[in-house]
Amino acid sequence: MDQGIAAFEAGKKAEAVALLTPLAEKGDADAQTHLGWIYEEPLVTITATGSRPAFVPDNAKARVWYEKAAAQGQAHAMNNLGSLYFLGRGVPEDRAKGIELFQQAAAKGDIQAQNNLTMIYYNGVGAAKDSQAALMWCERAAIQGDPQSLHFLAALSIAGEGVPHDPVQAYILTLLSPDADADTAKMRTTLEQQLPATTRQRARDLAAAWHPGMPLPTADQTKGRAHPL
Repeated sequence: MDQGIAAFEAGKKAEAVALLTPLAEKGDADAQTHLGWIYEEPLVTITATGSRPAFVPDNAKARVWYEKAAAQGQAHAMNNLGSLYFLGRGVPEDRAKGIELFQQAAAKGDIQAQNNLTMIYYNGVGAAKDSQAALMWCERAAIQGDPQSLHFLAALSIAGEGVPHDPVQAYILTLLSPDADADTAKMRTTLEQQLPATTRQRARDLAAAWHPGMPLPTADQTKGRAHPL
């Protein structure tokens, strides 16, 4: 398994398939999920004219392996299978089925599925716009320490969109991201210039004491009052 995953991460897809297929055929759900991922066609494929690619993606094969893993309850396979249906890749487009699979995966804690549902309900794509549903799934991913969700919640707190306008809450959320990107870092710097030193220090203390799986710290706690989000 480790060798197959390493080959995939190194871009050696044919080698990865050779290593993972025997495991997948024996029913290993993780190997089946990785095979699906390997076979899934990239959203954008660029090849040199006249050249023959070393590995040919096949969304139909990806679907088969995802289905086998999903039948065993593998959450990320459910999410990836949902993406195929939602986008109509290798199967007829069926957004309702895609969302159903995202929900099953998200309920099992798959962060990507939770992010997918956040954007689906926030933008109203494939389902009716539902800000509360978007917020719920975003918070579930954020509690797991997902940087994308923490950034999104911070942006909502600044804008006062779906949640109260609260720069202190936004600042706390920017501190929780373990690998903040440039946009989050910029947001954090801007907020630091707006908040009192004592508030910033209390927010840093709360962030330092937090770890994924705990309730998100809140602005009220900077005043000494615990109030779960």
